[in-house]
Amino acid sequence: MKINTSLNFRIVLQALIIVAVCMPVLISLVNMTQKYTADFEECTIGVAAGSATSDGRPLVWKTRDTSERDNEVVYFPTSSSYYSYIAVTNAGSETPWMGVNEKGFAIVNSYSPDLPSANTGDTNGTFMAEALWNCATLEDFEALLNSTAGIRSTRSNFAVIDTTGAAAIYETSGYQHWKYDANNSSDAPNGYIVKTNFAHNGDGSGSGMERYNRTGDLISDFFAGDSLNYKSVIRIQMRDFSDSGSDPVSVPFPGNWSSGYPYGYIYTSVSICRNTSVSATVVHGTLPGEPAKLSTMWTILGQPATSIAVPYWAVGETPSVSNGTSTAPLSDRANQIREKLYSYTYNSSLINSYKLLNGKGDGIWKKTFPAEDSIFTAVDSILVDWRTNTPTSETMLSKEEDLADYAYSILGQTYEMIDGITDIEDIVQPELFQLHQNYPNPFNPLTTIKFNIPAPADVSLKIYNITGQMVKNLLSKRMPAGLHNVRWDGTNSSGMKVSSGTYIYTLKTGELTSSKKMVLLK
Repeated sequence: MKINTSLNFRIVLQALIIVAVCMPVLISLVNMTQKYTADFEECTIGVAAGSATSDGRPLVWKTRDTSERDNEVVYFPTSSSYYSYIAVTNAGSETPWMGVNEKGFAIVNSYSPDLPSANTGDTNGTFMAEALWNCATLEDFEALLNSTAGIRSTRSNFAVIDTTGAAAIYETSGYQHWKYDANNSSDAPNGYIVKTNFAHNGDGSGSGMERYNRTGDLISDFFAGDSLNYKSVIRIQMRDFSDSGSDPVSVPFPGNWSSGYPYGYIYTSVSICRNTSVSATVVHGTLPGEPAKLSTMWTILGQPATSIAVPYWAVGETPSVSNGTSTAPLSDRANQIREKLYSYTYNSSLINSYKLLNGKGDGIWKKTFPAEDSIFTAVDSILVDWRTNTPTSETMLSKEEDLADYAYSILGQTYEMIDGITDIEDIVQPELFQLHQNYPNPFNPLTTIKFNIPAPADVSLKIYNITGQMVKNLLSKRMPAGLHNVRWDGTNSSGMKVSSGTYIYTLKTGELTSSKKMVLLK
């Protein structure tokens, strides 16, 4: 057969030209994909040893940020050679992103793009599945890390607790890992560690410093006030808004974030509670000797500001509202509420803070937070009994379903009430004398009080206890017109910490006076 060498040469030449032209585009697309992954997996995590928490039980937590809004809580049963577990997954997926198994071993992660990957084997999520299947202790997890070095493609900070009281975060590349032990005073002077999307052993290309600083401040406050527990993390840390300087932003936010943005809307892209947050979990561990199955995975399905935390245990199938046929109804309802709050067409990062709380006794948090408090109270009471009288799995699953159904019903009522919340323009009168609700509230030990005065004036801001005795004179000076904020650290005039309870703060300018209540919670 005669070969047409000139034709073959032309074909090869054309192929080389195509490759030369297209390769930069392909590389660009790969880079865009990597950037998209990094931008949408910027989670905030933490771990605390029992020595740091208010009840002596370890905690591990995560606020998950991703473009996948449909999340579920799924039960993964297994044979006797592996461990069953529950986990938060994307709807229709089996890849866990935070979970706890029947042995009380719990794991969460945050993506750390500054660590090298081996480009083969398990990715961050599939590696967590391996850990939940196989590990009962941190020693088991470390053995897994050692046996998979070089054959996994992980770039992650993994936060882990077990029933022995061990708690740690592992910066994990594809080739090696670095352990930060919450029980080691050199690694964690106060018994807790927080992470966002960078590693101390990375190349410096990570992200999330704003959230890292803000969550560090919050957890430090909780620790200082002996209130580091699953409730403070869920209610305060996971619903926290802050700015690019990691400073807290009040709810409602009485102002324009920047020129052109609508009044009262908060820019959430740098907050812990972000526009890309789709779920959140706190695993409340056990004391040594307590039944491992009592390790409780508190999970918020949906954007944390728009949903309610529900407890789950790794003992059987999760409720249908948490794990639907295609998507979870709890997540669906929270996403519907989210759309009502993130309603500004021209910037998807802005949330309407006056739909959360409007300063006049209305807002969705007036509905969801009391319901969540009822769940907290019920579970705390149940666990006291269960720690003494170990329940059957059926009893635990029945309670789990009841609480999930209750949360779902409250979210349905919440969705129906959103449009009826008083419009911002009917509430806000920034040119008037106005005292705002402190934030956070309840708090421990720091809170911020904001007020607006229409003209320069001599201003007095004082704290009183419930019996009317003055606790502290926070401010007494002449102030210019405008919006001001003052922080209170929970101390009295002598600099001593005051006790838990209800306090009243009063603002006076001339003949104008306004007072509000706040709660110091330890």
